[in-house]
Amino acid sequence: MKQQKLKRSLSFLDLYSLGVAALIGTGIFVLTGIAAKPAGAGLFLSFLIAGGIAVCTALSFAELSAMYPQAGASYVYCKRAFSTLGQGIGNVVASIVGWTLMTQYIVVGAAVWLGFGLYAQFFLPGLSVTLWAVILGIFTVTLLYLGISFSKTVINLLVIVKVFALLLFVVLGLLHPQLPMPIHQVPFLPQGFGGLMAAAAIIAFGQIHIDAITTVAEEAKNPYRDIPRATVWAIFTVVILYALVGWVSVTLVPTDVLPTLKAPLASALEVVTSGWASSFVAAAGIAATITSGLGCMIGGPRVGLAMAREGQLWSSFGKIHPKFKSPSVATLVTGVFAILLTLTGNLSLVASAGVFTALIVFVAVNVAVIILRFKEKNTNRPFKIPGGLLFPLLGIGGIIIELFYLNPLAILLGLAWMVTGLVVYFFFNNGKQRNYFQSTMKNQKM
Repeated sequence: MKQQKLKRSLSFLDLYSLGVAALIGTGIFVLTGIAAKPAGAGLFLSFLIAGGIAVCTALSFAELSAMYPQAGASYVYCKRAFSTLGQGIGNVVASIVGWTLMTQYIVVGAAVWLGFGLYAQFFLPGLSVTLWAVILGIFTVTLLYLGISFSKTVINLLVIVKVFALLLFVVLGLLHPQLPMPIHQVPFLPQGFGGLMAAAAIIAFGQIHIDAITTVAEEAKNPYRDIPRATVWAIFTVVILYALVGWVSVTLVPTDVLPTLKAPLASALEVVTSGWASSFVAAAGIAATITSGLGCMIGGPRVGLAMAREGQLWSSFGKIHPKFKSPSVATLVTGVFAILLTLTGNLSLVASAGVFTALIVFVAVNVAVIILRFKEKNTNRPFKIPGGLLFPLLGIGGIIIELFYLNPLAILLGLAWMVTGLVVYFFFNNGKQRNYFQSTMKNQKM
């Protein structure tokens, strides 16, 4: 049976816009307030720490995406890298990573939609957060079902709105003469270094979709050139914006008040200006969560598509819509599960679970770069991370520290998903793969 292909329609600007769309959303417009509690006035430092760790991993994605520009991203990279250690190892690791990655998109999509509900209530408080989240979920799934060529237009327009809103927030905040500045506030770090890292772990939610661009590599016009460039430029843009927003937020609003605000950036701006600016930022928060939700939910179906092509999921996940050229079945299935997850209404827990699954995948991607540097030295690398293995190793170290500060319940939920992925692998594992393990064991005994 001939493998169905996705349509190549994304330019560099489309890819860059998609990356910014996925990275700027609930993480900055909603979770800023939650992260302010442990970080205090040092919130901007937590943004920089989380951003630095994300940049290291983004460089790994950039190198791997240029080598293997295929739908599925992390699943494909881990399959290639770990298979150099043994076919069976590659199959198991890639299947777990793929399953974890697909469920990560579902979990994070649900969290983003709940963040949308918080900002929607800023204008229409009569409807519940959960109901708003479900409405956005249905809208997002419908839009993605219609195909990325249609979705990218909506994403590009809304990205302009939310980036302008963040710049407006930063400029108005920096021009405000209110003192003290964050570095002069006492206590500067109420919970010390641990508080900074706990906040960084929360903020990591806003940066876990650095792989959003790589998941659509099969739909890029020039993937070898544009995928790595767009990935690096998007993450640097977002890290700078995040740090500036963190600085201004704790300047305008006391750090004990900021966590209590449902729409923290919009509410903070009311300190320095009339209602028009805060209303605009609240509207941009809605735009941000819409585009972030789109960016999140684009990836999951494409990972499912890649896994289905290799017999690791039901074949229906590999179907491409004949008219819209979207992975239609995978889009509907992942979308329905994400909508069901919003019914929990618990943004903090859902976000933390999404962070855990994402960070595990990022560790695997950084390790994949290291393995391939040794196992496939002569393979063409259109983009190569400078500094040898320094950045992948720094990425792994930083992620391990962030994992230490996550919600224990979220870690348990994430581990349960990974175990489920292992079960799924053995369910779809064919006889040849099982025979591989058996023959390997026999060879070791001989």
